Amino acid sequence: MKFSPRSALLPALAVLVLLAPRWSAAATSPERPNIVLILADDLGWGSTTPYGATRVQTPSLDRLAREGRRFTQAYAPGSVCSPSRYGVITGRYFWRTAIKDGEVLPPDAPLHIEPGRLTIASLCKSQGYQTAMFGKWHLGLTTGNVTDWKKPLAPGPRQVGFDRYFGMAANLPAAPHGFVDDDELGEPFRSETTPAPKSAVTAEVGAARTTWKIEHVMETLTAQMTGWIEKQRDQPFLVYYAPNAVHEPVQPNPRFTGSPYGKYGDFIRELDWTVGRILETLDRLKLADNTLVIFTSDNGGVTEERFENSAVAMKAGLALNGSLRGGKHSEWEGGFREPFLVRWPGRVPAGTVSDQVICLTDLLATFAGVFKTPLPPGQAEDSFDVLRAFTEVKPGAPVRDHVILQAADATYAIRAGDWKLIERANPPPYASDRNKRTIEAAAKRQAAGPRQDELFNLREDPAETKDTRPAQLDRSATLRQILGEARNRGFTRPGAGQ
Repeated sequence: MKFSPRSALLPALAVLVLLAPRWSAAATSPERPNIVLILADDLGWGSTTPYGATRVQTPSLDRLAREGRRFTQAYAPGSVCSPSRYGVITGRYFWRTAIKDGEVLPPDAPLHIEPGRLTIASLCKSQGYQTAMFGKWHLGLTTGNVTDWKKPLAPGPRQVGFDRYFGMAANLPAAPHGFVDDDELGEPFRSETTPAPKSAVTAEVGAARTTWKIEHVMETLTAQMTGWIEKQRDQPFLVYYAPNAVHEPVQPNPRFTGSPYGKYGDFIRELDWTVGRILETLDRLKLADNTLVIFTSDNGGVTEERFENSAVAMKAGLALNGSLRGGKHSEWEGGFREPFLVRWPGRVPAGTVSDQVICLTDLLATFAGVFKTPLPPGQAEDSFDVLRAFTEVKPGAPVRDHVILQAADATYAIRAGDWKLIERANPPPYASDRNKRTIEAAAKRQAAGPRQDELFNLREDPAETKDTRPAQLDRSATLRQILGEARNRGFTRPGAGQ
């Protein structure tokens, strides 16, 4: 069926109509903060100084922690990129979509966010905000697999609520090797003063040949983003910024050198620099006091030895994921637990730490909580309003009772209270045939024969070294039941299905 922009937008407009009664009240409310959401790429829980790293310089993140709140138990819903990014934008678990495994989308995939689905961008637009995204999208473009990058790349970010988009379709090594500027492939970054380095990447795009310099991608994104913020200084705005650091290829800007952790440490410094530029821009425009800033990551750090730069950093003593077990792709805590810093002057107590369990899917409902607007039925199915976790002065009751996690090989886990169950026995047949690695992982599990679930007490054993299931069979059965019911029910947020 041929794509019609008008027909595709009708469901989205219906969602906005449901939210419309709040518009006028929100327009005059003194509590309409600007929102800056920063989602780092593959940044492990222990890779920055607020989370215990030493000999790495992250003064901007230190400032966020000093002026805001540091969360110790914030989770990505997936241990790889696309599942977490889908959850961030929609407030919904990725495995509720047509793709049931936990792997990333291919670079040329069609747009994976369903037409009419509520997003953080469309929610903010319904409240009169200007909205923009800069950086890595990795959630598909157009209505079919992209075969010609020179044609309009829609639907995409702008059709799900972002007024402005500038960034990368997926990971840097993948096509189109140039920035997508709104709905079109734009001119890649070229420096008139810097000669093309050996790491310049070239690719055929239609009949044209484009080149961009990987070392300058972050610099370009930062300039685009801060320039846009400057133009919005007189109206509320949402910025979703998804830099490529510290994902491979690890090639920091030449100005960042000398880290004891090699190029990986230099890339962390550049990531911190780009956060600093945002904070400086907010200060200069006198917007900091009315801006909610959130910094987090999409999944854990890469601990596999085949990735040279992170391996060098680990050998030099950088614990990418702190004391947590595993990393990106895995079902262990190192794959899911994320750095999560929140600053909102006057609302978020400065210099504080929270042990509340939250999930990246919670951002949509939390923004709705900031606006004091209800979520429409059938939307943000797995998003909980965790605003209280941001603002409470003393630790209160849990803001959500459980989080469901899915690893890259389609292994599920559930975190509830202090306990985490990893589903091993008779898992659902959710490995699809679209990804060789997923097929191989599923075949390995099947060849290993029947396995038992594993249960860990994360308060006593955050490194997941002792399986307590044999002594906790009833608790294990209860968590397994909650996990199964959540998958079958279609939502976890109370009231989402009404």
